[in-house]
Amino acid sequence: MVCQGGTNANCSECCDIFTNAAKRAAFGYELETAVCACHDICVEDVRDIGVKNRILYQSIPCSPALPGGGCRGGFIPDGNPIISNIRVICADETLSPSTGCDRINNEIEFEVVLNYGGTYVVVTPKDSFSIFWYEFAQFPSGTFYANNTVGLGLFRKELSVIDGSCKVIIIESAEAIKDGNDCVLKIEYKVVDKLWKHENLLVSAIKPYGSENITVSKEFDSNHKIGTCPNSSGL
Repeated sequence: MVCQGGTNANCSECCDIFTNAAKRAAFGYELETAVCACHDICVEDVRDIGVKNRILYQSIPCSPALPGGGCRGGFIPDGNPIISNIRVICADETLSPSTGCDRINNEIEFEVVLNYGGTYVVVTPKDSFSIFWYEFAQFPSGTFYANNTVGLGLFRKELSVIDGSCKVIIIESAEAIKDGNDCVLKIEYKVVDKLWKHENLLVSAIKPYGSENITVSKEFDSNHKIGTCPNSSGL
């Protein structure tokens, strides 16, 4: 196997993969020779990134003690339920023209399955929050927009060319805790919000398959797809 990278050091990592026999077999590469060349591609180019750490609280039923209630008709909690599963079921974000385009509004909804001693209950807590202009850093410089009118002006100018966004949602932890006679669901998570522009770029890369290949792209649907939340408020 030969990978011709010329003097372009940026192609060394790709060439190492292409010429590795085990990886070639695993990835189905057929060409014996590849050339690292400049390619013209249309992509979603990330220009700004905002990071937000969130803690979402929601009251949930406790496990009732047996035989039952106290003297005044209530019940005495006998511990919190067990979290069997948690996942993100939808996510949405919008611009905010009503506030002068100074933030990006986010909405994320979770699905949490609670186990009450063999009885399962599903709750869907939703969190809404904003990421302000000064919380966004420009990529790849890492320079944040200044928290003043100048920084806001630059962010507004940036939004005029931004075409869309994507977000990474990382669930750090989830637990059901007791708080007095109540139980609370606590979800700690991080959101990495990325603003992108449709862009035409020149990149150095190799083509590992022949020119006659057919490449088909499909976005997973059904339970794999996390879409816009129904009846989203849009803030």
